Amino acid sequence: MQYGNLLDDPPMTAGVPDQVLAGLRAVPGLRGLAVVHANPARIGAGQDKRPWAPGLVLCSDLAQIPLVGHCAAGASVAAVPMYEFLNLQSESTAEWPSAPISAQDVARLPVQMLFTTTDGSTAAMERTRTALTTAYPDFQSRTVGDWGSDQQRQLAGWRQLADVVLLTTLPIAGCSLAVSVVAGLSDRRRPFAMLRLTGAPLGLLRRVVGLESALPLLTVAVVATGTGFLAAHLFLKSQMHYSLVSPGAVYFALVALGLVASLGIIASTLPLLRRITGPEAARNG
Repeated sequence: MQYGNLLDDPPMTAGVPDQVLAGLRAVPGLRGLAVVHANPARIGAGQDKRPWAPGLVLCSDLAQIPLVGHCAAGASVAAVPMYEFLNLQSESTAEWPSAPISAQDVARLPVQMLFTTTDGSTAAMERTRTALTTAYPDFQSRTVGDWGSDQQRQLAGWRQLADVVLLTTLPIAGCSLAVSVVAGLSDRRRPFAMLRLTGAPLGLLRRVVGLESALPLLTVAVVATGTGFLAAHLFLKSQMHYSLVSPGAVYFALVALGLVASLGIIASTLPLLRRITGPEAARNG
């Protein structure tokens, strides 16, 4: 559970009274409690190439919350990136750099946030939340589940936007190709009419036109999909430290539906080939 301010927001409090810490540690089911201090001197800033300064945490506190990471050997204070305290993934293998400041000096710095872990029971989380809210009524506690719900809602909105884009861009591309097909047939009506007079079957001409129209659409769709997956993978890995997973059957069904709709639009133009390649087109071309 995270309670307080993140990143470059003002500190939560000048200090946490011992009785508040004792009351929190007395909550049944509490596993760990870390006091994350503000870092006005920006000690260790820029090590992770982010604009905000890391939080300063005593290694004795960090040892109680191993899912956030651990200190280097012999360190007393660690500089931990603030976003790690709202990370939905365990970083138990991460080793955070030692901060060149003593534990006594850190204790005199303002407190940016309190971070607690529990056994996962509802009773432990609610008792911890109640204790924190009683001590600091002006701040809101947030659990991993709260952060997860917010991110899930945001991701759901992005998925919905992606679905809308898929359902609109491919048919629009199909319509654009259909216009190109009609324009191409109009420009080549006399050559096609001459081919028909020389014995070329109408079905062969339709296959040629369909192939030269559908192939670019399918090629662009494959390249765009691959590029999208690559961009998503690079973004998630570099900015959010997540791994890309398969979007699921719905995504591929929407892509297939869009391609079928686009190919259907192209196919609807092929009957024009019979009308514009008749004998009169060869005489009047």
